[in-house]
Amino acid sequence: MAASFTFEPVDDGISVGGPVSLALDRAGNPRIAFSQQGSGQIIVATRNGGAWTLDNVPGAFAPASGGLRLAIDSKGDPQIAFLELSSGELVHAVKSAGRWSSAHIPTRLTPDHQPGGVGAIDFALHPGRLDTQSRDVGYFAYVDLASQRIGFAHTAGVGPTPVLVEDQPHNTTEFAGPSAAFDPSENFFIAYVGVFASGAAQASVSVRSKHIVDIEKGTFSNPPTIVDGSQSLNVRTQTSIVRTFSDGCVVYFDMASKTLKASVSDLSGLSAIETVAANLANIVSPSAAAKQDEFRVAYGDADAMMLPSRSKSGDWTVEAVEAVSGGPPSLAYDNASTANIAYAAGARLRYARRAE
Repeated sequence: MAASFTFEPVDDGISVGGPVSLALDRAGNPRIAFSQQGSGQIIVATRNGGAWTLDNVPGAFAPASGGLRLAIDSKGDPQIAFLELSSGELVHAVKSAGRWSSAHIPTRLTPDHQPGGVGAIDFALHPGRLDTQSRDVGYFAYVDLASQRIGFAHTAGVGPTPVLVEDQPHNTTEFAGPSAAFDPSENFFIAYVGVFASGAAQASVSVRSKHIVDIEKGTFSNPPTIVDGSQSLNVRTQTSIVRTFSDGCVVYFDMASKTLKASVSDLSGLSAIETVAANLANIVSPSAAAKQDEFRVAYGDADAMMLPSRSKSGDWTVEAVEAVSGGPPSLAYDNASTANIAYAAGARLRYARRAE
């Protein structure tokens, strides 16, 4: 039987106003970005030597509905992508030499004058182990609210930005729930949901995936990989994608069957849709991660924070982390296979860890 999780107080009594985002530095030290209830002020909590410190990000405010992602760069500094509370635009905040700076990321995919801004977002930093010139370049996946399309933007000095991930010239499909990840070979993948209003009682819904083919040209793989196109599928929430050297995993919640599903693919391109957990309440956004070459998922059910684990043979085992009703979790494993989970429960930030 696996050891129990240990829990640590983090937030010093601050009420959490939305989803949280956890990331690890190279030494495995966790940091958690969250927004304060009411004001939306973004705060970064850092754990070093078992003690937590809190850092308010100047001028950074996010809505309670979400739109906040944290990454740690090669220097060990935090970088944040967030949906700005006042404008609804995508902002990138970076801490360097002890000071924060921020910039608005252009996201508009169409030249019209529809209201702009972004919806759901995800964010990753280029690892730069192989392509050292791209190290710490920010890669952003998002929903452009003006066109309801999935967009991609970056902070590199080459190639167009922003670009349309999937072209739908006749506006037949709207998109949602993007998630993004690099694999160990530094290929960049985006998973997302497509919703086609067919005129039937239920729209045609599919979970899709693409990867960058050429960043200098701004091109993605085409056509998209249909991760799941089941006739009765109903997914309107966030996907979560994770990649290892040999496999990929896209996790999503099917509201029609109340089932948390995972599409797992191998190097040959073969994939299978697996049931992670069934008979669930509504899940806003699961968080997938890799423990070495095995996949893990954290999610909040009606009365507990849960952690399903996938064996190499493809079997999923679900265990409870804590018997609380918690918000969307953020899960990460370090190189020593220590599980780190952050989530809000009763407007309080929770952090759990376990060596596995």
